[in-house]
Amino acid sequence: MNHKERITIAKALTKKIVRKYGKDIYGIVIYGSVAKNEDRRYSDLEMYVVTKKKLKVKEVKYVYRGMNIEVSYIPAREMLRNAKTISLNWPIATDFYRSYLILYEKGDWFQKLRRAVASQNPRDFKRAIQKYLVWFYELMAKIKNAYRYKDNYSFLWLAAFLGWESIIFLGLVNRKYYKSERDVFTSVMNFPIRPKNYQRLLETVCHFSVKDKKKIYHATLKLFAELQWIARERGISVEENKLFV
Repeated sequence: MNHKERITIAKALTKKIVRKYGKDIYGIVIYGSVAKNEDRRYSDLEMYVVTKKKLKVKEVKYVYRGMNIEVSYIPAREMLRNAKTISLNWPIATDFYRSYLILYEKGDWFQKLRRAVASQNPRDFKRAIQKYLVWFYELMAKIKNAYRYKDNYSFLWLAAFLGWESIIFLGLVNRKYYKSERDVFTSVMNFPIRPKNYQRLLETVCHFSVKDKKKIYHATLKLFAELQWIARERGISVEENKLFV
């Protein structure tokens, strides 16, 4: 599926949402790669609806024509509160409130969202970093235990997890956010504050290797197919023939 087709589907979903919830919503947007016109062949379609109050529906997820569709319904008050917050996952979360394509809006509501983002308190970064450091101590204790007691699977997983968490931590320290999870590994290498030999350390703890890339890829295809089969055997499917909201 290409970008134009995704936009067409998003507009069709927007019409359905307005028809169903029109009086209860402020706006509808696309976010993620589609909003930036950076979507690829297998990219999903992510949208959120800003609501005047809590609706019974919070999230709709399904697969349509091989593409994952996700529509989140978020109360305006919650949206504005979260947009102001420097959370632990701020480096990968804040783009959600900054980069979007508006499909429907009432009364310039997204001006409020832009003001909320601009009001983020820089002093909150220090608190988030302190919390992350506490978590690092806990994570390193788990890694040391796994290594000492030869719990190899846990050890490898936890080491890779530390690598990922270091990327989020460095986003907080540098007060920089990632525009997509796709580019976190390249972006973090350009941050002014980072550990010495960080690229080598990250590649080691995450045990990156492209030597067996083809083998790994085919293993993912096989594993995914097996997981789908297990779900279908139990009467569970997420594939839909029609769009719904």
